[in-house]
This record gives sequence, C-alpha cells and structure tokens, in this order.
Amino acid sequence: MTIDVNQILKNRANQKDQDRYKVLNLNSNPFPKSGTANINESSEQTKALTPIDENVHRQVAEYIADSLYASSEEDQKLIGTITGDYGTGKTQLLLYAKSIIQSESKKAFAIYINNPGTTLSQLIGSIIERIGQEQFKKYLWTQVIDDIKDENNEYKSELSKFLTNPQGKMFGDDLDPFSVENEANHKAFLDAFINQINNKQARAKLNETLKTIILKILEKRNNDAVIADYFYNLIAEDFGVSKTWETITSGSGKYLDKKVVKLLNAIIDIIQDQGFERFYLLVDEFEDITSGRLTKKESDSYAYNLRALIDKERRWCLLIALTRTALEDIRKISPPLADRLTDREINIERLSAEQFRKLVTNYLNLSRESNESFVPFTEEALNLVNKSSGELPRLALRKLHFLVERAADESNCKIIDEEFVNNHLQ
Repeated sequence: MTIDVNQILKNRANQKDQDRYKVLNLNSNPFPKSGTANINESSEQTKALTPIDENVHRQVAEYIADSLYASSEEDQKLIGTITGDYGTGKTQLLLYAKSIIQSESKKAFAIYINNPGTTLSQLIGSIIERIGQEQFKKYLWTQVIDDIKDENNEYKSELSKFLTNPQGKMFGDDLDPFSVENEANHKAFLDAFINQINNKQARAKLNETLKTIILKILEKRNNDAVIADYFYNLIAEDFGVSKTWETITSGSGKYLDKKVVKLLNAIIDIIQDQGFERFYLLVDEFEDITSGRLTKKESDSYAYNLRALIDKERRWCLLIALTRTALEDIRKISPPLADRLTDREINIERLSAEQFRKLVTNYLNLSRESNESFVPFTEEALNLVNKSSGELPRLALRKLHFLVERAADESNCKIIDEEFVNNHLQ
C-alpha cells in the first residue's frame, strides 16, 4: 500500500484542535508525548496526577508533614530518597511533592533540580540558577542597600561624594539614590549615581568604591571573603563589570568546593530574609556519582563533601530521586552517606494492571469532566499496553499518546480496543 504523505498532512491541517478528539469524548490528548513528566507544567496539573500506589502516596505525605511542620526551627533537616527503576515515575513524584509543599500555608521555598552535576559547587550554582538570576540579585542588593543606608557606617557618606547634589534637593528625589523609591529598586539606586557622572575616571572610581563597600558588607554578613567575592561577582554586572551569569553559576573553580557548606548557609539566610520558613531541595537524576563519570577519587570526595554538607547545615530538607541500583552503588562507595540519604526511603514499584487503569483514568480526567471510567480504552487494550511496556509508566504513557493520535485520525473510532492496539503497536 502506497503512503500518501500529502494526504496525511492535509487531513491533519484541516482538523481543528478542539474537534480532533471529540469522537473520543476528549478535549485534547492528555498523555505526554515522551512519557515523561513535564517539569514546566502548572502545579494544578501536577497535583491532579496523584501517586497511584497508596503506600507511596502516604510516605510522601508523611515526609512533607514531618519536615514542613517540624517543631525544631534550629534542626529542620529531613532527607528522603525516592528509588525505582527507570521510567517508574520518580520525576512525577518529585514534582507532585513540590506542588504539595508550595500549596501549604507554611511558607516554603522549594527548588527542583534536574541533574545536580558532578561537584557540589555545581549543585550550589544550580540552586542559584533555579532561584533565578534577577531574583537572586535582588535578594543580594536588598542586603547591600540596607547596610549602605545604615547610619552606623560610613558607606552612605563615601558614595554621596559622587553625587552632584548629595541631598538630592536641587534636582528632585529621582536623583537621590537614598529616596524611598530608589532604595526599593537596586537599578534605580544605581542609576541615581550613574546619571550624575559624565566622565570615565569618575565612573571607574565609583565602580571601585562600590566594589570595596559591597565586598565589606557581604564578607561581614557571611563571615567569609570567598563567599563575599562569589556573591559580588553575581551582582557586579549591574554597574558595568562584565561577567557572564553562566560562568559565575557554573560552580567552576576548585576554591568553591570547600565552601559549599557556607554557600548553602548564606543562600538559606537570604531565603529566610524573604520570609520563607522552610527550604527544600528536590534533586532528580542523582545517579552521576555512580555513573562512571567520576573517578574513584572524585566520587569518594563527592560522597565525603555531601555527607559533611548534610551534617553541618540543618536548615534544609532534601528529597532526591535515583535508581535502586545507584543507591546500592552509593552504599558501596560510602555506607555513611547512604545511611544519611535514607532518613526516608520511598520505593516505587512497577504498575499493576489495576494501578495502570487508575493512572490512565487520572490522565483522561485532565481532558474531560472527571469520572471513574478509562473509556475510550477497553480493559484488554490497557492490559496489553501495560504488559508490552514492562509495567513502566514512561513507556506506557508514550504508547497511549500515540494510540490516541491514531484514533483521532479515524473519524469513526470511538473505542481503542485490543485489536486497535495490536494493529498500531506492531
């Protein structure tokens, strides 16, 4: 049979999106094309896809409750590890946990990181990257400006020397960096200085003075010159010192590897300054430490440093996802680290036939009025898809997306049965 490519494309182009899936009583194809969780999807979508295994669901809820509402403010740390074979839904479970954490009344800052890298400094860089370039810079500038305007130090008078009119009265408050409006926005604060300088020498002097003041403030706040320099480099671009964000947050530079505890401590301080009561790090694809990308010396060092980070910083909660094989490899590399990573161990098994039907129903309900039916699929069709996918959700969801697309191509196909599955999944 000759395939008419033009006709296939023409038929699809002529179909309206809202009509394409009507014959199946769906508004859209709810199954992910790749079978993987969408890390950018809304919390509402993620929350709707509750864990299928009731034991797993209960364990996740208990982890969140015990960490989010821990009675000790000084020791909030709780480490959890999600294990399971590739394709069992570890990413979806991490994202589900994140959505629940963020929906609670207790204000928590939760960061999801896909692949933490091969050094802890890269992990810290990823944390800053996930907070967001502008947001993190804003947090740092708030600290700096608060200290500059403090009358108990000389910073304000040092910077006022660069103003045409230090009081800002002659030219209005827009030229006064210390006006309420300009203090609230670091860019307006800087512009109030820069707009009054019309020669390169004075501008260079301003930059040097700002650098000296900022480094002093950040070193005092963090009690560490290296951390101060790292944070200074993050915000220096705002007043003309060119350094790329990627270079800074990549975590390159061996000098940072010994500072990860202080770096994390400083980040948590900044987050808490914004009113957040808990800090969560949710890390996916944690297999790098055992994947062969690191030498034995590097993996030993990573394990030792991560263990130290877990022991020394108590104001964070960590939930990671990795395969069972990777966890066993970590036990061989560092039994003490494996012990710390499994305060709570949540294991995802492959899907039973009943669990798969429930999963399919949950996805279908994203594209229709909620009900308990897995129609347009028959039970036999779903059993065949689940079995042919090795009971792995990722592979099964990918096939379901394909089957819905093929059914939507046929205007008279209202049911996806075993025969339809066999015809299209050969």
